[in-house]
Amino acid sequence: MSIKINKNKNKILIPIFLTCLILTSWPVHADEITSKILERWTSFHWGDNNFIWVVHYPSEIVDAWVNSEAKKSNMNDVQRANYKKNFIEDLQINKSEAFLISVYSFGKNVPDLRPINENFKLINSSGEKISPLKYDSNLEYLAPGVVQGLIFFPKQPDKNFALSINKIAPEEKIFSFAPPEIIAPKQIPENKPAPNPEVIVVNLPKKTPPPPKFEHKPIAPPVKIEPVQEDNSMKDFVNDVLAKRAKSKEPEDDQNKNNNNNVQLAVSRPVNVDDAYISREHLLRRFLLLWSDNNPSEMYEMLNEQSKKNISRENFIKEIYKTGDFRAGLKTDYKIDWIGEERAKITVTRKNLMFKNLSARTLGVTREGSSWKIVW
Repeated sequence: MSIKINKNKNKILIPIFLTCLILTSWPVHADEITSKILERWTSFHWGDNNFIWVVHYPSEIVDAWVNSEAKKSNMNDVQRANYKKNFIEDLQINKSEAFLISVYSFGKNVPDLRPINENFKLINSSGEKISPLKYDSNLEYLAPGVVQGLIFFPKQPDKNFALSINKIAPEEKIFSFAPPEIIAPKQIPENKPAPNPEVIVVNLPKKTPPPPKFEHKPIAPPVKIEPVQEDNSMKDFVNDVLAKRAKSKEPEDDQNKNNNNNVQLAVSRPVNVDDAYISREHLLRRFLLLWSDNNPSEMYEMLNEQSKKNISRENFIKEIYKTGDFRAGLKTDYKIDWIGEERAKITVTRKNLMFKNLSARTLGVTREGSSWKIVW
């Protein structure tokens, strides 16, 4: 399905996407200060049949966020210190610049952002393009819908930087951020008191409402209702038909009995347990179970012959080892959505301190002989 977007539709779709993505990329209990910080460090662009949302987590958000959570959860000093420590380590705020990338793809033709080191760059104040230190493997395997992942760049001496992303559109997209805002309200100078507003009093003439009008309506005489006489003709007809049927009732012939027996046999016949849908579902869940157990050797044996020609066993094992985040999500919770007869989208959810990280992969299945195989 392709979506054509014009300027008028942008005005309608942008608030919808921002609302959906805020639920997964912004803090659930953000106060006013935290929200202002995140609003400054938020940027988005429309791509080629996709929408990209970038949030940077700066160091100034730490105290604002931790103080807000500690107050709402009634944390003591020890709990607050531990929470702050985990918060900083999870986002690596003291060692790097962390960005949350959210890509919403509208159709089946999703962008391929690989290699990440070449297509994601941090542009510093000198114009130098810097490669990332590490990133979530989700960004290498996009799928229709929302896919999110964290990416980390070297720590910068100042905050005058932007993020560059290629291959989401024909041209390079630059995600720049707003200048710092003054969060405190503006104060009126003491030597200049606020002027008193001018008050204008207008006396309007009083208008006496007219007296209500009363209309005399004659009362209609009561209508005499005649009693309805009961008609027993239909009741007598039904009783007569039932009496005749009871007298003329005969046993069923042999042909009707045989037909009834055939119907009973058809109903009682067991469902085929080797149904094709059940077989492919069972194969896919077995493949995902081996994935969650980090068993790439047995996973490779479940691939079809063409997939084995496209990728060797050694390279396949290396790719599986790189999917640690997706594998961790398979251990907790995942959902399978079938796309047609031979493709399935697997979505996993990882819960972090500040957001839910959604990750999705699309796998294929195909028939080889009498069994299903995985298409990699």
